[in-house]
Amino acid sequence: MLRVSPLGKNRVAMVESGAVFELVELELAAAGSLTESRRTTELVLGVLFNLCCCAEGRAEFLRHRAGVAVVAKRLMKASSPAADERAVMILSLVCKFSGTNAVLQELLSVKAVAKLCVVLQSDAAAHLKEKVAEILRLYSGEEWKSNPCMDTCLLSRYQYQS
Repeated sequence: MLRVSPLGKNRVAMVESGAVFELVELELAAAGSLTESRRTTELVLGVLFNLCCCAEGRAEFLRHRAGVAVVAKRLMKASSPAADERAVMILSLVCKFSGTNAVLQELLSVKAVAKLCVVLQSDAAAHLKEKVAEILRLYSGEEWKSNPCMDTCLLSRYQYQS
């Protein structure tokens, strides 16, 4: 799946066949198992990233109630730089091209914003930190300040980084 999902026609066919839903469900099941595999997480996030590169894939990803939550949960938890990178890239694609107030509320409710701030504080690659800063700048308005789930002092430190 990882090899064929970057191709446009394959990507659309996979989305139409329900691959996004199944991948999120697979990752949800893996998160609850004792034999959780780091490699499986990397593969699932890799395919999800490829599928979220098209509008249909992002729409299906957002349609799944646990889509954002499962990606956010894997961020900085899978102890894999590849998984962290894919998780940030998925959130970046969703926020940049499908970002709505509902997406913002979902990011806040699953504490994805706090995890993104942790990525900025970590020793992650520079391009990854730039993507995170870009996500934070996309929503840099009153939405952040009015939400009790977000520490505005922490956020303001990174909102205007370049």
